[in-house]
Amino acid sequence: MSPKRLEHSSKYEDWDLDGDGIVTDAEIHQHQEMLDIELREDKAGTQKKMAWVAMISMCIYAILPLFPFIPEDRLETIASLSDMLFLSQASVVGLYFGATAYMARGK
Repeated sequence: MSPKRLEHSSKYEDWDLDGDGIVTDAEIHQHQEMLDIELREDKAGTQKKMAWVAMISMCIYAILPLFPFIPEDRLETIASLSDMLFLSQASVVGLYFGATAYMARGK
């Protein structure tokens, strides 16, 4: 079987790790592993951002009734919505911390 040679300016040039113009099966496998690691890191970063947004939104919602521009008749509506908001946002934060702890345990 002939080796996999690259054309000039091929989109697979970055797969050729040793720069010999031939992409081996090992180089393809290594590139795939690197791509998987990058995707996992991106996913973890996105999950971290979601957890931070959830925590910040809970803090803002907790402070919201203290502002003078909120009319008193709206406070009951805010209170009725707070149960579901805090439960859902705390679930996001808890799942993030739980998944992070579970993944760290396997190392």
